[in-house]
Amino acid sequence: MRSDPVLDPPSALSQQARAVLAAGDVAAAQPLGEEWLLLALEQADEAQQAQALLHLARCDRALHRPGEARGRSELAARLFRQQGDASGEAGALSVLAHSASLAGHHEEAIEAALLGLRLAQLRGDGAALVLALEDLGACHVWARNFDKAAEVLRQAADAANASKPRRSPLTACLWLAMGSLLAYAGEREQRGQLPPLGPLEGHLINARHLLAEGDAEAQCWWTLMQTMAQIWKGASAFAQPELQLALAQLPAQERHWLASLAGWVQAELAWARRLWPQARRAAAQLVTEADLVQHEPLAQLGELIASQIEEQQGQPQRALQRLRALREREARVRIASLASRESTVQWQLDARRSERDRVQLASEAQRLEKLSMEDPLTELANRRSFEDHARAQLAAGGVVSLALIDVDHFKQVNDQHSHLVGDQVLSQIARLMRQHVREHDVAARLAGDEFVLLLRGATEEVAQQACRRLDEAVRRHDWNAVSDGLRVSISIGAAQRQEGDTLETLMARSDAAMYAAKRERQGAGVRLTDESEGEGDAPD
Repeated sequence: MRSDPVLDPPSALSQQARAVLAAGDVAAAQPLGEEWLLLALEQADEAQQAQALLHLARCDRALHRPGEARGRSELAARLFRQQGDASGEAGALSVLAHSASLAGHHEEAIEAALLGLRLAQLRGDGAALVLALEDLGACHVWARNFDKAAEVLRQAADAANASKPRRSPLTACLWLAMGSLLAYAGEREQRGQLPPLGPLEGHLINARHLLAEGDAEAQCWWTLMQTMAQIWKGASAFAQPELQLALAQLPAQERHWLASLAGWVQAELAWARRLWPQARRAAAQLVTEADLVQHEPLAQLGELIASQIEEQQGQPQRALQRLRALREREARVRIASLASRESTVQWQLDARRSERDRVQLASEAQRLEKLSMEDPLTELANRRSFEDHARAQLAAGGVVSLALIDVDHFKQVNDQHSHLVGDQVLSQIARLMRQHVREHDVAARLAGDEFVLLLRGATEEVAQQACRRLDEAVRRHDWNAVSDGLRVSISIGAAQRQEGDTLETLMARSDAAMYAAKRERQGAGVRLTDESEGEGDAPD
């Protein structure tokens, strides 16, 4: 036991606050956490400050206040990181990933979740690994990166079943079903009809068998998704009593994200019955409920559903107004996300001015370096990773070629088919690139719709053969499966390293070859425009 009695109050408060929160009394746990934080600040005890901030962030998350949770968890993560407390940092990153995801800042959320996952893997903590995988899967669901979400959530379910003691895979199954709901809604927007519901029903069946291990909130979540499946299958008569059951199961607290999901289900049921005033009110309620809990992905979904309902009712002007509201929301989120990233960079610069943190920051930079070499959208190497590989290869000498790749008329893809389709196009091209390069080559996304291949040991002739194969694969790909009427082509320029080349000069020659190929594709005399400049998410 420590002999300094001054440190006893924060310790005693921490135990009491944690016990109250564990018992589910969030309203009582929060003021205890605030008192705990004040004492820690008075004593300049950064370890206690970090713990108190994390406790308060968890209270905010339980009370569905992601904005407050985000600021506190980010500060807690920084303090834990400075102290080398990997367990505390992982807990803070979990709350940060959740809150950033609900704010619509998906890249920040996925980055936090990935860091939390790496920490769990390094610690070898099975329970923490399951939670980290669930966090990452949920972030991908709200980011609408559904294939990656399914992959991660299946890993979470496997990890839960393999953990000792065994953990329930219920949460992973519920998120898999939620991802299917959102994916089907997106496909309906693009194609005008719903796809077969087999995968969704499979996830719901798996979750139903696990519900005995869950709680009332999980039961409500499952019932709402099951009701949606019934509506989409045309069984509205069965859906109505299930919806009433779900509404009765909604958590009693004033604000909860499941109320937003219930609004979506009510809108779909009224839509299926062609009760247009009810459908319109339910869609508006979805937006309102989502705003109350600061849930930006569901609020944006509400605007989209409202637009579709207006269109189905034969109200094109109202549908257009709803789409404009959606675009305005998306623009606000992008601006806020940029401001958040700027704040993070400023903190990093300020921290570097502190000599006390110099060693810790150097270690952190090395750790983040390992985690920041992949583009989150395409899962290819990002620009930094490519440049590191390319400069090392050029310094080593030998035969090497470089090919720059640009998606033709990518702005038209975004404008005519949506930015979501544009992101899917970039992901599909990345997949085709991985299929058409050798194991020791490097495929990377530079920015927007620009890609690059670093072909080791390849002459320019060999590189051009590889580029022709890739170009043919892109042209033959079934782009209609992504969006009706979608056509995609690429322009590629390859150049072999010459004596005295730097990376910049080699890229310049590849760029010139690529634009020559683009001019040839467009036809002699056609003026190049900037239509093919990147409109996708910029890589980290």
